[in-house]
Amino acid sequence: MKTWSFVIAILFLSCSGAQTLEQRIGQRVNSCSASTPCIVKITDVTDFAWDQMHVFEAGATLDEIQRSIGTDFPDYVEFTRRIVFLKKGKIIHREDDPTNFEHPVPGQVSFAKSYTDPHWVFTPDNAVFRAEKKPFPSGAYYVLTQVK
Repeated sequence: MKTWSFVIAILFLSCSGAQTLEQRIGQRVNSCSASTPCIVKITDVTDFAWDQMHVFEAGATLDEIQRSIGTDFPDYVEFTRRIVFLKKGKIIHREDDPTNFEHPVPGQVSFAKSYTDPHWVFTPDNAVFRAEKKPFPSGAYYVLTQVK
C-alpha cells in the first residue's frame, strides 16, 4: 500500500505542475542579481516545517540512508540523488532526482564541489548557501556552498 501511495504522490506532482525543490532553487538563483552574491535559504524555498534536511548523492546505499536518517526509507531506488526532510524523526518530504555519472543533469543542484562523502545534514538554521549557476553544453546546474 505504501508503494502505491508513493507512486500516486509522484504522479500527482508530475501532473499538477508542482515544482521540485531543485526547480525552486534554480528559479531563486536565476532571479539573483549578477552584481551581488546569491544567497539561498532552504526555508525560503520549502512550504513545510522541518528540522533536518539530509542530502544524499547517488552513491548512498539504502543502509547508509536509513542509518543517517534513523528510520526506514521506503521505495529506495539505486543511483538516485535525494533530499530527505525530517520533522521529529519522521520523513515529511523527499525528492528522488535523476543523476548522470558523466556530467550534471540540467537543473541539478549540487550541495558541494567534491563528493568524498555522499551525505550531508542541515538544519533550518544552517541550510543557508551561496549559490552559483554553472552553464554546461546541455543547460545549467547550480552549486550551493554553505554559508558558515
